[in-house]
Amino acid sequence: MQTPFNPRAIYDKDVRHVLSGKDCALHDEDGTLLSTADTFQAQVTFNNANYQPIGSPLQASFLTGYSISITLTNCVVESDRFVKEVLDFFTHGRHAPSWNLKSTLNGYDGSEEVIVFRSCIPTGNWDLHNLSIGDIIKRSVQLACNQAPELQSLLSYSE
Repeated sequence: MQTPFNPRAIYDKDVRHVLSGKDCALHDEDGTLLSTADTFQAQVTFNNANYQPIGSPLQASFLTGYSISITLTNCVVESDRFVKEVLDFFTHGRHAPSWNLKSTLNGYDGSEEVIVFRSCIPTGNWDLHNLSIGDIIKRSVQLACNQAPELQSLLSYSE
């Protein structure tokens, strides 16, 4: 039998290494599990400027900056910390709330990928109340991170 180009491909008996959302956790800066978090997504947006010298057909791009954004949804079990702190901000008008979050992904071989997101502040649209009869009540939250994410550990792969 011919060796496949990618011996770690899913079709090659490697589905035991595929991870899903149940292998992840999201904690606040105190290490409290944010168990009501239904979805979590952290994204980086790269900003580039283009440069094309006279006489060159190639237009080059160079990095001018990047931004980190987080979107998460919470199942409303009780009033969550995010909304409480934002509503407190509306009432008192002091400093906008800021959070540090830690996202953990557990591999089946015991390895762990941990990324820490610091100085995350509210941005974009937030669901204060998002109600639909017969459905689970969820709140969508958007955060902008004012520090670069920190990789504390990386997943490994073992047979």
